[in-house]
Amino acid sequence: MRKIEYATDKKKWAPSLIPGPLALISTINRAKEPNVAPKSWLQMASFEPPILMFSGSKGNTTEKNLLATGCFAVNLVDSTMAAKAFSCIEWFGLERIEKMGITLSQARKISAPLIDQCPAHLECAIRETHEVGGGFIVYGEIVAASIREDILGAAPADRYRLLDQIVFLEDDLCARVRDPYPARRSAEGPASRKWTRYVISLTRTDKPMTGAAVRRHVAHLKKLDRQGRLELCGPFKDGKGGMAIIRAGSLEEAKAIAESDPFIKEGLETYALREWELSCEENNHMGMG
Repeated sequence: MRKIEYATDKKKWAPSLIPGPLALISTINRAKEPNVAPKSWLQMASFEPPILMFSGSKGNTTEKNLLATGCFAVNLVDSTMAAKAFSCIEWFGLERIEKMGITLSQARKISAPLIDQCPAHLECAIRETHEVGGGFIVYGEIVAASIREDILGAAPADRYRLLDQIVFLEDDLCARVRDPYPARRSAEGPASRKWTRYVISLTRTDKPMTGAAVRRHVAHLKKLDRQGRLELCGPFKDGKGGMAIIRAGSLEEAKAIAESDPFIKEGLETYALREWELSCEENNHMGMG
C-alpha cells in the first residue's frame, strides 16, 4: 500500500500515531495545597532503578510544585474518570479538585496525595528534570505503587479489563485498553486464544415495568462493564426484551450473571442463555486471523 505525506504537528494527527496513557498527576506545594493535572506524555525510562518520565508545558503549577517538594504521584485514569480528566482543564487549583468531585488520600511514601477514584497509583520521587523546546521533562523514581485489590485478585486474563486503562488519542478522543492478546505464537503452531462469550436473550413478561427497576438494571449492566464482563447490550426495537453479550469463565458463571440481573430476579423478564465461542484462528476466513 502506498504511503502519503502526513503532518509532523501532533496536534493535527487524526489518527494519532503515538497514543499515551492518560493519567492525573497530583502534586502539593510548600503550603500543602494539592494540585491535579492531566498528562498523557508518560512512559518508563529505566527498569533499574524504576524510573518513569512525563512531560508538559513549562511554568505550570505541576512543575512548580514538584520542584518545590521533590515528588509527584501518577494516578491512572479508567473509563469512569476519563471525562473528568478531559474537562478538568477548565478550572485551576483547588477549584479543579472540587469541580471534578474527587477525593484525595495520603500516599505511602511521598507528600503528594493520591486520587481515590483512580484504580492504580505510582508514587514518585524526583530524580532530574530537563527543559526541551517548549516542554518540561520530569524523571521520577517509583518508590511505591498501589492497585485496586479486585484487579490483582482477578485471573491474569481479566486484569486489564478490570484496570480499564484509558489512552489519550487526540483532542476529546480516547480509547480503552481492555482486550489483550498474545503477541507471539508457539513453534508448534498458532496458539488459539478463545474469547468465550455468552449471549443472554431477554423476553418481557406481563409484569409491569417500573422506572426504579430500569435504573437497577442499568446499574447492573454498568457494574458488568466496569468488570470487563459486558461486551454489548441493548433492547429490541419492539420493546419486548433485549440482549446482552457477556464474558464468563463457564456456563455456570454466565448463568449466575444472568440471574443477578434485577429484571430476572424481579420477574420482569425471562432469559435464554447460549454459549458463543469465537477465536481469531477459527474466523480466519473473515480476515480476523
